[in-house]
Amino acid sequence: MNLAEILVYTDIRQLHQIANHYGCECNPHSKNDLITSLLSSLRHRVTISKEVEQLTNEETHFMLLLFLDKRTIMSLEDLLAKAGVALENQKEKKQEQARRYIAQAMRRGWFFPVKSKAVGQYQIPLDIREPYLQAWLEKWREKNALVLQSPDAYRDEGTALCDDIMQFLRFLSQEPIPLTAEGGMYKRYQQQLFQFLHVKEEPLLPQKWRFGYGLHFDLYPDRFSLLYDFCYFHKWIEEREGRVAITDAGVECLELQYSDQLYHDFIRFWMRLYKRAIPNLPMLVQLIPLIASGGWVSQQALHETLQAWIKEFYYDSPTDILINRVCKMMVHLGLLRVGQDDQQQWLYTATYASQNWLHKYNGFTETTILLK
Repeated sequence: MNLAEILVYTDIRQLHQIANHYGCECNPHSKNDLITSLLSSLRHRVTISKEVEQLTNEETHFMLLLFLDKRTIMSLEDLLAKAGVALENQKEKKQEQARRYIAQAMRRGWFFPVKSKAVGQYQIPLDIREPYLQAWLEKWREKNALVLQSPDAYRDEGTALCDDIMQFLRFLSQEPIPLTAEGGMYKRYQQQLFQFLHVKEEPLLPQKWRFGYGLHFDLYPDRFSLLYDFCYFHKWIEEREGRVAITDAGVECLELQYSDQLYHDFIRFWMRLYKRAIPNLPMLVQLIPLIASGGWVSQQALHETLQAWIKEFYYDSPTDILINRVCKMMVHLGLLRVGQDDQQQWLYTATYASQNWLHKYNGFTETTILLK
């Protein structure tokens, strides 16, 4: 529902609270007058820009978590969870502060109680979300200029991961590959396989701290680890008796033509697999292409904007997570292009996939996958 429709059913007490927040001058005893005044105020570009300008960093985080989530109806638990994420660094009275965020957001007219038998449900007006996101983006671009000219060389991996699934399955279809005592393919087999993949990676040296991002993240490099896990999750490969082999389902997969559904499923799988370690991933995956649309954004600008909203994961710092777990993987998944400028500074821009399919996709509702 749009704001105008929602206001008609809104309790006059909340209408008064919103009117007081925005300083609307109207007849407080006339609901019709209140609604008319609020409509002209809440949807006004200047009002929204001023509201965004006054938000604290935590409030901005909460706003982005709210409006980048494409659901129009959320439960109180959903809203409190978002406030909790935004208040991650708060040590005391976090729950109390989260409830204050909810109350303040209602006074701002960001969401309203649903008029139904279901208690504790709130709806976000359809025509409020986009203006707030655009106001935040305009504010961001006042301080962070996009590079409009493309770098001389850049990388766009597109759907190469999907092609490499087939390469991996073909490799296994020749014969099962023996596994080490740790459960990974021997390095000579990895090196043979990696020669056929679109993006070249090197076998990992032993690293005890690599965990949290998949089944064999400690044994394989980032991109191949994700590819392996995707095949394992779909039961196209199996580990049995010290070997990894293609399954009958994997053989059937080899016979199929490429489809957009496979590509989209791969993106969703990555989101679900990494979301446990990076709870803010759904927001980041929506926000980065929003920032990087219409030009190239520097890695430094992304870092300065987003690192405060990323929680460390054991030995992974917020910077490591942003660069290696989010941006790098979004490049591998064809959601970002990456290049370098004359000063060897890394630049990113959004791809068609991130501006089209991802724009409709809602990672906030995805459940996490735990492979081990």
